[in-house]
Amino acid sequence: MAEVPQELLAKLPRTFVPALNEQMRDLDSLFPAEQRSLTAQIDWLARLPDAQFRELFEPLKALEAKMELPAWDVKTEHLTIRDTGILVRSPYYPQWRSQVAEIFQKVDAGVSAEGKTALANRLVVCILPAGLPHRSEPMWPRLEKQGRWIGIEKPFAEMLEPFAAAVASRRPAAGLEPVERTWALEYGAKLSGTQAFAPARVLSFDALGPLRREFLLRLNTIHKDLRSADAVLEELRRMDFRKFLPDRVEQEARTREFIRNLFLSGNGSMLFGNSFVQWGAAEVVRRAQPQALFCAFGIRPKLKPFSSVVLFEDQNRANPVADEADPEGSLGDVRLLTEYVYLSANQHPAFAGRTVYLFAVPEWNSVLLLAPAKFSLASEHRLAVSDLCSGLTNWLA
Repeated sequence: MAEVPQELLAKLPRTFVPALNEQMRDLDSLFPAEQRSLTAQIDWLARLPDAQFRELFEPLKALEAKMELPAWDVKTEHLTIRDTGILVRSPYYPQWRSQVAEIFQKVDAGVSAEGKTALANRLVVCILPAGLPHRSEPMWPRLEKQGRWIGIEKPFAEMLEPFAAAVASRRPAAGLEPVERTWALEYGAKLSGTQAFAPARVLSFDALGPLRREFLLRLNTIHKDLRSADAVLEELRRMDFRKFLPDRVEQEARTREFIRNLFLSGNGSMLFGNSFVQWGAAEVVRRAQPQALFCAFGIRPKLKPFSSVVLFEDQNRANPVADEADPEGSLGDVRLLTEYVYLSANQHPAFAGRTVYLFAVPEWNSVLLLAPAKFSLASEHRLAVSDLCSGLTNWLA
């Protein structure tokens, strides 16, 4: 499918058209799962009988008629910040969001009912940083009620490298492209520095430092008006930033565009390493939908006064005082952010009910396991690294 049929665009609600045109324009930068999903949705809508099409979209169109929307037409390619502001400030915006969510639920249900999508087993691993303060209370109170602790023969830090290598180098599942196999988001450079993990797509907050600083520098040129913000963001959308990337990342166009969109989507991913890991993982789940995902968090520095963090500022540039590690603050952050990773994945249709979740503290001789009933391991007491590797690679196969 090279383009959306014009007759379909003309029938869709006005607020659908800019986003759909933007997705089609950037189709080559979308991941295979996104391309399959988009194609299936458009094909399903194009085949929907007129009466059912009207029934699906008329409530939203009636709502749009009450909203003071910009003059979008079938050629509008994306929403500007000004356009988005108009939409969000409308008193009908909460109803609009609810209607849109309901429409997509029905479309996805219709696509799913055709039974053309094959679902694979998946793995999500969340790794806390070493050096966190010890607490007597449970590390993950809510998650521990749903899972169980598994004993391992060595501290997880000693098992991570061979385990990650086994997952990354496993035999590929049928029908998956390389970019859909294994991803990792990390604060530092533990996984990206492991040669055996090279088949995976690894994004490191530290390794992306040059690009983050360049983006922050340009964002700080925004004047106090929406036209300036739109101009700077458009510049960043078109900027060739390959020279700021590590070699392995620079070579893959879809991964480059993923990074661009991740940084421009906010949520602190340019400023805070653990936010980068959590929000990046949520976006990887939503967009790339890999079979295996590693999330390695880190110890953050204490925030410095007068660093203007909320204004897209790099606190090391704003305040030259040396960083001071903050294990206590990091503990609170990562306990919550690992739960967010779990919730993001568990709510996604491709992951729900088919995913094994592993939560690990590097110094501990046990890991927290949340898994479907049909998943099993050779043992759950003093598990060897070979048992862990075989159990999870067999699950992914």
